[in-house]
Amino acid sequence: MNPLRFETRSGIIAALLMLVVAVAAAEDDERIPIFLIGGTYPPGNPFMGYAMQDPLLTYGVEPIPADLPDGDKRKLDRIYYPRTRQILIDSYRMIVFNDARLQHFTPQQLHDLDYAFREAGMSSMSTFGPAWEQVWEVTTLYDTSPALDYTDQWFHGTFWVQFRRDRDPVFMPFIQLGMEKILGDAYHLMTEKPGAAVWADMMPMQRPWMISWRPGGSKAGFQWVCTDGFNALWWGLTGYAYTPGTYGVEGSNPYAIDMAINLILYSVDRPLISDIQQRREARHLLSAFRAEKLLILHIMDWADTFGANTGPIAEGLSGVEAEAEEATGHFLKQDFPTAISLMQDTSSKISAITREAMRLKDEAMFWVYVSEWLAIVSVSVVAGVALWSLMIRRRTYRAVGTTRLASA
Repeated sequence: MNPLRFETRSGIIAALLMLVVAVAAAEDDERIPIFLIGGTYPPGNPFMGYAMQDPLLTYGVEPIPADLPDGDKRKLDRIYYPRTRQILIDSYRMIVFNDARLQHFTPQQLHDLDYAFREAGMSSMSTFGPAWEQVWEVTTLYDTSPALDYTDQWFHGTFWVQFRRDRDPVFMPFIQLGMEKILGDAYHLMTEKPGAAVWADMMPMQRPWMISWRPGGSKAGFQWVCTDGFNALWWGLTGYAYTPGTYGVEGSNPYAIDMAINLILYSVDRPLISDIQQRREARHLLSAFRAEKLLILHIMDWADTFGANTGPIAEGLSGVEAEAEEATGHFLKQDFPTAISLMQDTSSKISAITREAMRLKDEAMFWVYVSEWLAIVSVSVVAGVALWSLMIRRRTYRAVGTTRLASA
């Protein structure tokens, strides 16, 4: 094995390990872990896109296709679902149910959810379809939900949201940002239970759009229900057209991710967003950094296969990653000006590293092209000389005498 190549690979591995350790250290206290179950992939569940975009959130998923047999759902449980109630409580602060068909859940699993919502302070965000009649309405989960009734019929029609001004200021900042002018195009209908808080109404139907409450218990968490089935047109971030590649695009509602973050912060008793615009700018800088870092890692891996020395790039990337993690720490503490300042400085550094990585790639590609060109030219020269000698100069040509059949 080439010692230089081994050393380079070791450098890349060490750099990646440093990144993992740095990320894990930053996640300890500030980040909010959420668990998504049911429909989990954007655009069906915008919270998946939000968790992938926003540094505040970490996430676990259990995708449960609607028509999957119960036996196969139990197999998914063994892979994705927390094995014990304590692991569930310790691992997550909030669960997002997207029409989760949980009729295969055991009585113990349902009891664990009931306990988590009532006695462990866990919050939830739910939207339903057939799951309401199949699961929630016929199990103990009904008692924890603020919804009295929820139709699984899917209505297609235009609606907009009107927030109630007499509630805590979770959604109030977004009124000035035009969120009440955002249109959706499909919805369900629901009725709230007595004691539930209605945060917003669907217009012009004048029916509840977002409701919540804390169920009875010694340490009950917020339970939220939204009636639009996470309508992709309204929730915005995932784009509208249900086509591959639209996830991650800020579409008709660019502030939906910030509204969802405010809802989560409120649910876990954390301060609401202090400055929405500065937070968005800092998040965009962090997202751009992550995208550029992934590009560099892919280029390094590709260049290393051709024996290029990627060690200096790995060292430089480790340095800027430490600065980015420092900026992320300020972001999580809502010190957005400091996070922006650090990331603007880091952006110029990682851009320089990207240019160096591209130069290394081009250099490796140059020698690949030279090698291929030499191989082709060599074969062409040998073939040409052989053709000239045999067919034109005929140096090895020998005349063959003719033979005739002897007459009988």
